Amino acid sequence: MRATRSFEPQPDQVVAARHFVAEVLAGAGHAVGDIPLLVSELATNAVLHARSDFLITVEVEQDGPGRVRVEVSDRNSRLPSFAAVKPDAYSGRGLMLVQTLSAAWGVDAHAEEGKTIWFEVHDSAG
Repeated sequence: MRATRSFEPQPDQVVAARHFVAEVLAGAGHAVGDIPLLVSELATNAVLHARSDFLITVEVEQDGPGRVRVEVSDRNSRLPSFAAVKPDAYSGRGLMLVQTLSAAWGVDAHAEEGKTIWFEVHDSAG
């Protein structure tokens, strides 16, 4: 199962993106877990740093171990990087969360414009 939706670069769209992904997962009968948190982090990066519309694609594996892949694509070609974050900072830990809470993640640069940041989570209950 695959679902895609486009969002505008507005702060309220981060919540809409999180809800979209949770609805897709619930509709497919997969556990939601930390996935909405990871979507929030990547959607927030698209809003704050890419400042472009962003596209979210959710791919739910129907058979097997219950792999879920989420992709967040934007039109900014600047690749993400890990920030040196002070302990009392309010932000800057999004990619670290994605790295820690996902089974795999990565960034695909697009020759035409932009990038896709993706992550995969395995749901043993799938």
